[in-house]
Amino acid sequence: MKFEICVSTPVDVAIAIEAGADRVELCGHWECGGLTPTSASVRASASIGIPVRALIRPRAGNFVYNASEKELMIAEALDCLDAGAKMIVVGGLDESGNVDEHLLEMLCKKISSEVVVFHRALDVSNNPLESAKVLRNFEINVVLSSGGAPAAGLGIGLLGDLSQLGLEVIAGGGVRLEDVITLGEVGVEAVHASCRLKTLSNTSNHLDDGLFDLSTYPVDFDKAVQLSEEVLKWNENEL
Repeated sequence: MKFEICVSTPVDVAIAIEAGADRVELCGHWECGGLTPTSASVRASASIGIPVRALIRPRAGNFVYNASEKELMIAEALDCLDAGAKMIVVGGLDESGNVDEHLLEMLCKKISSEVVVFHRALDVSNNPLESAKVLRNFEINVVLSSGGAPAAGLGIGLLGDLSQLGLEVIAGGGVRLEDVITLGEVGVEAVHASCRLKTLSNTSNHLDDGLFDLSTYPVDFDKAVQLSEEVLKWNENEL
């Protein structure tokens, strides 16, 4: 089992490496669920020496994208791959709540399906398991999912079904230390976590309250180490 941390800055990446992560998923604006990072951010993160997967999400909100947004997503994906991302993490739904096959067609014309991860849009699709079968038709074999539940530990059934379907399943969404064993038992390929800690710098004390939200959400080393150690324990017991 691999351990993947969701990061937003090169500092986060360095912390992830020190904590024992196998790879990172890079996004911007984590506070709203993550948006596409800049290509400069991808280059800086990739240069640190850990595999980087880049989130491709052009805006906050739902996963139903119009034609111009889809074109932007393709361009962002190509830029991130050119900047050093190993894979892109993307997803989209149509107006009926099913996997957006038009978006997948556009992606797979420009980008190999081997470097595509379909993200948690799968969890809010009408039927995640049937949606996963559509992904297989496009030869997209990696998914990030909470098993259609608010947290991965509550979505074990679907995560196991996705794994049985032959997909590489990354379990993400509220992963707790006590979930690692169960997730491993149902065959997930990796656990994905943010390990964030809300932080407010002491230098902001002189500013009026409410003028700006000066909070930051860096990766917390202690949280990351604890989860890394649980994954390592699982792997050692599997050998």
